[in-house]
Amino acid sequence: MTPDVGDHLSPRARFAQDLAERRKAARMTQSALALRILCHESLVSHVEKGRRVPTLEFAREVDKAFGTDGHFTGLHERISQSPALGWFARWVEEIEPQAVILQSWDPLLIPGILQTADYARAIFSTAAPPDRVEERVQARIQRMRIFDSNSPPAFLALIDEGVLHRPIGGLGVLAEQLRYLLDLTCHPRITMQLVPVAAGCVAGTMSAFALARLRDGSEVVSADSVLSGHVTGDHEAVMRLKQRYDTIRADAQPKTVTARAIEDAIKKWAQ
Repeated sequence: MTPDVGDHLSPRARFAQDLAERRKAARMTQSALALRILCHESLVSHVEKGRRVPTLEFAREVDKAFGTDGHFTGLHERISQSPALGWFARWVEEIEPQAVILQSWDPLLIPGILQTADYARAIFSTAAPPDRVEERVQARIQRMRIFDSNSPPAFLALIDEGVLHRPIGGLGVLAEQLRYLLDLTCHPRITMQLVPVAAGCVAGTMSAFALARLRDGSEVVSADSVLSGHVTGDHEAVMRLKQRYDTIRADAQPKTVTARAIEDAIKKWAQ
């Protein structure tokens, strides 16, 4: 059976969804639940919307209120054990699984969601603590699972041509990564377009970024730099990055040309 998108929710997002569903099934308002578990109504609202991380005491009281025998305390434990993804956690755990359209641009690397384990490992080995590398590698490659859901997003990836000739992890790792990328050019929900180096593409030199349109019609963007990153639904920020994305895409090559360029790069590095 094909897994539902709910199977890919983070523990925090699952807690929020299950809390809202249990409350509504019990025909309780947020105010009534807050009264029963002795907290402020706004806390229930914030937890259900994913704006606040539930405390252990909150989880215990919810289990008591609904007689769920440790379900919510178990989710709380999983939240506390979730990989420390920093600012990008919300994007990976809550935005991507709920998106209907994803768009990304990266001038330096293969997009994270399309990376092989070895390619991701080579990246994390230079920055993450040694005992966290494998955790982060697994978290990264599991992102592809969103395409196995009943309602997978459409994904458009703009990739700088120079990425095909940057041997991250060594020649063998890059060759394997490019073969995987070539296979994905046939994926029905994934579109890749290379932006040629000759295009100049000043708009794309600023930073990597991604955009998402969610099921409710809202739009969210993420942008990162060397020292920090940001995830926001601010209208002005969304519009600014959408305009930049369109400018970059205007220089991008068609899918067929992109696939041939990847094939040529594979031949080069396989030798």
